[in-house]
Amino acid sequence: MSSLERFGDRDTRIGNPERTALTDILRSSVDQGYIDLDEYEKRVDVLLAAKTVGDAEVVLSDLPAYHQIIDAQEPVKSGTPDWVKWLWFGFSIPIGINLGVWLVLFFTIGAVYFWPAWVIVPLVVVATSLTFAERKIIRPAEDRKRQERLRRKRNQRKGL
Repeated sequence: MSSLERFGDRDTRIGNPERTALTDILRSSVDQGYIDLDEYEKRVDVLLAAKTVGDAEVVLSDLPAYHQIIDAQEPVKSGTPDWVKWLWFGFSIPIGINLGVWLVLFFTIGAVYFWPAWVIVPLVVVATSLTFAERKIIRPAEDRKRQERLRRKRNQRKGL
């Protein structure tokens, strides 16, 4: 089940699939002893009558099972940024040209010193260093910022 956070607005309407999933949360809360059957019936009635996300959150906001589901849904991890892909693509062009020229010379003249290494090694070192920095420094920092924004947004909604 996706959390209600994905809607982003408490006035967004919900349908039967969301109501069914949220009813399952209430059922698990009964099984775990957080609410009794009478309270379950009252909450289900409210939930089935709910038209918007805000109406549904009213009966779920005090349940640990609901908070566990929302908290468990981490933001999607960011993939490789476009600038890293373009970096490798851009560096592959001079590497390819130099290797192509060297191969032509190798097959026409014979054994030739592997001079493309003077082009390939620095470019690969730079690209590898930047990719490593992006994955180990930049990406984790951005993920932490994204999680912090999500946490602040969640806290603001709880305050409404």
